[in-house]
Amino acid sequence: MKYGVLWRKTTKNIGDDVQSYAQSLFLPSVDYMVDIEDLEAFESDNHEPVATIMSAWYMWNKWKWPPSKDIYPIWVGVHYSDLQRGRPRGMPAKYEYVSSGEGLNYLKAYEPIGCRDYYTKEAFDKFGIKTFFSGCCTLTLPKRDIPKPEREYVCVVGVDPKVEKAIKKQLKGTGIDVVCLPPTRPEASTDMSWEERKAEVIRYLDTYQNAKCVITFRLHCSLPCLALETPVLLVRHGFNSPRFQPYHKWMHTAYPEQVINGEFKDFMLNPPANPDNYKETREKLIEILNRSIDEAKALDGKTADEVFKPTYSEVEFLRWKNKTMNDTLDTYLIEHRLDGSEIASLKKKVSKLEKENKVLRKQLDLGIENDDFPYNSRIIKAALKLRKFLMKFKKMFKK
Repeated sequence: MKYGVLWRKTTKNIGDDVQSYAQSLFLPSVDYMVDIEDLEAFESDNHEPVATIMSAWYMWNKWKWPPSKDIYPIWVGVHYSDLQRGRPRGMPAKYEYVSSGEGLNYLKAYEPIGCRDYYTKEAFDKFGIKTFFSGCCTLTLPKRDIPKPEREYVCVVGVDPKVEKAIKKQLKGTGIDVVCLPPTRPEASTDMSWEERKAEVIRYLDTYQNAKCVITFRLHCSLPCLALETPVLLVRHGFNSPRFQPYHKWMHTAYPEQVINGEFKDFMLNPPANPDNYKETREKLIEILNRSIDEAKALDGKTADEVFKPTYSEVEFLRWKNKTMNDTLDTYLIEHRLDGSEIASLKKKVSKLEKENKVLRKQLDLGIENDDFPYNSRIIKAALKLRKFLMKFKKMFKK
């Protein structure tokens, strides 16, 4: 069995690489890098199976689904976002590729799917996919044996500039330094090797581990701090983001104005330990990942075809893929090419046809009861015509 690290090759977000690094620590070797945005096209040497921990945010290129047969997936830590339509890299699909046909069948073949947040779990549950809450792989990061710094410091990552300025002012003269790390790179990391990116992640994690406390806006800074047992303060304007459920309840939190007003100066001077309610999820996830890798090792010598669980044929897959691509593109093009007045006009037309359809259905039922076959035939044809129109437009205008 060969092993792959799931990564987002073109990312600016260092948090993406933190997730990849956390996964890599469970693997006996790193034989392949598997690009999350090109899962469908992944090929291994001689089409050998590549065991890959699939913990990540899914995904900008949703049409690159389902993953290649050469990927032997370990499904934990999944966040699937439907909020990307309208963004250039995310359009035009939402859930279409995982909620229908072979895309849905693929996930069901690997049940249960470990979700890293309740938002994803609830969505997949609605599609009939068996799931469990797994948490995120960054919760499993281990401490490293590293020397302590000579001076104490507070680490600040990705907060509002006004918050950062207030922290520096409040800690001035206390003997505690402020170390600010950017959560993203200036440019996408296409040309950075995995070894370079891994080294950068390790530098970040060592800085987190040795900090007096970490103050951050970012999920994949705050979760590693829990794992490293570094006191962390999550500073956001709100905590209802689906990605932060249930994590914001596992750490200390503050609103930006509270930090700016000095309400958390004592926290920085004498940071309390993190709550420990994340530890059960952490230990369970470590157990699942170790067991899953052991199961992958037991498949050594088998081919990708032998370990691939879905049963759909290539023809079935291609038909479904073609239909789904056409449907999502049609929806997107109509939504984005029509102006507001045209959309409003079509909505009125749909509403009018729905009312006519109800009348026709009543007439059809009456005709059937009276054995009025010629009348039935006319009504049926009219109803089918309306149904075809409604099915085409109703879904895309549904709020």
